[in-house]
Amino acid sequence: MDKPCFELKGSLFTLTVLQLFDNDLKLLETQLTERVKMAPGFFNQTPVVIDLHALNEQQQNLDFFDLREILLSLSIIPVGVKGALPAVKAPLEAAGLAVLAEARHSAEKKPAATASSSEPEIPVLENEVTEGQKPETGQAADNREPEANPREAAETSVPPGTAPAKVVKQTIRSGRQVYARGGDLVIIGSVSAGAEVLADGNIHVYGTLRGRAMAGVQGDQSAAIFCHSLQSELVSIAGIYLLSEDIPEDKIGAPVQVYMNNERLEMAHLIA
Repeated sequence: MDKPCFELKGSLFTLTVLQLFDNDLKLLETQLTERVKMAPGFFNQTPVVIDLHALNEQQQNLDFFDLREILLSLSIIPVGVKGALPAVKAPLEAAGLAVLAEARHSAEKKPAATASSSEPEIPVLENEVTEGQKPETGQAADNREPEANPREAAETSVPPGTAPAKVVKQTIRSGRQVYARGGDLVIIGSVSAGAEVLADGNIHVYGTLRGRAMAGVQGDQSAAIFCHSLQSELVSIAGIYLLSEDIPEDKIGAPVQVYMNNERLEMAHLIA
């Protein structure tokens, strides 16, 4: 028997979700183009899942070929759709888009704390982690360092808060990734631009946070990000993210807590 030339595996990638609130594709193209201009490097060749949950049956009757072409013209790669009603599954498949099953998240939502964010209610891009698999984004960590690599972690997920905090006593350099599976991540140092830190729980950075920080990656909306100086390219909790352009000026370079409130990210100064 010939040696197998391939193997099928289950894995997980942090995908971006494009949630549609309206089926006006011209408006979508205009607003999405403006968003891409704010961070072209972040969106370049980014795979996305299109979320139709907010659209009723009549609104879901849109031209999926045109939607696909709009995204591709912006170098965004549509890989599938969730929240689709049965009536639109055939048009979706004809447009080459997969119909995705729903991911389940067991984490409870954090109660409201302060006034809502100033983020506009336009099509929302958020990161999503699929149930039962491991997060995988950015570049893998160098194996010479004692840093967790999500690609090499066990496939069985660990509920947040069940593992001890992962403590890293060094600066995380550009191009590296550190992941704390099942618990908090504590970094005694800084996170350089181009680096990525992830945790199923909270993230604490006792230094400057310049790279990307993603807390609650398995869906824990009660997770938070704490840092001594916020200069981040991206911060995310349970898949909802803010880019550097979204950070208020008074929070840049300050000691800050990032947390979830009513499914939106908010920031508050840490008390010295």
